[in-house]
Amino acid sequence: MRSGLILAGGRSTRFGGGEKSLRLVGGKRMICRVIDALCPVADELVISVRDERQKELLFPFIRGMEFVYDPIKDIGPLSGILAGLERARGDYVVVVACDMPLINTAAVRLLFERAQGHDAAVPGHAGGLIEPLHTVYHREHMLRAVKESIAAGESKISAPLMRMKDVVYVPDEEIRRVDPELETFLNVNRAEDMERIKLKK
Repeated sequence: MRSGLILAGGRSTRFGGGEKSLRLVGGKRMICRVIDALCPVADELVISVRDERQKELLFPFIRGMEFVYDPIKDIGPLSGILAGLERARGDYVVVVACDMPLINTAAVRLLFERAQGHDAAVPGHAGGLIEPLHTVYHREHMLRAVKESIAAGESKISAPLMRMKDVVYVPDEEIRRVDPELETFLNVNRAEDMERIKLKK
């Protein structure tokens, strides 16, 4: 079984406020685009949100999904990942952000395939940059690593990866075979990024 975890609990401070995940991209809510990309490759989807109030904002647009709430405040995405991994049932889980509206289904499928038998399959760019929020993790191994990182006071999203022994790094050239422009990694951090995304669609 494969699971998908969508992190939607960020406060969008760089975006300028409002519920960023509900902004329209090409006529569709951003988080709905992410859901549509993951549904063909995941048997279940879990949505991580800050609290009940945020769930109420999202629920009308994404009924039928499982929601989890941040169990620990003010530590960033690791809290949402912790909650999501505890709820997910798949052996492997793809963890993505809600603000990546051009996620490529074939790229996610590739990562699931590359992760099989390993702790994680992480996209890696030239210069050492990685995409921990576009990665497939072995659920049990990642859950343990997240708990250890939080206990150690680590909040970086990449911290749990440093605690894993068998991580596969998938280079750009491999991802380009299914996504030539690497659009799957584009995200919306600021309002001006919306224009960049619109030019792509």
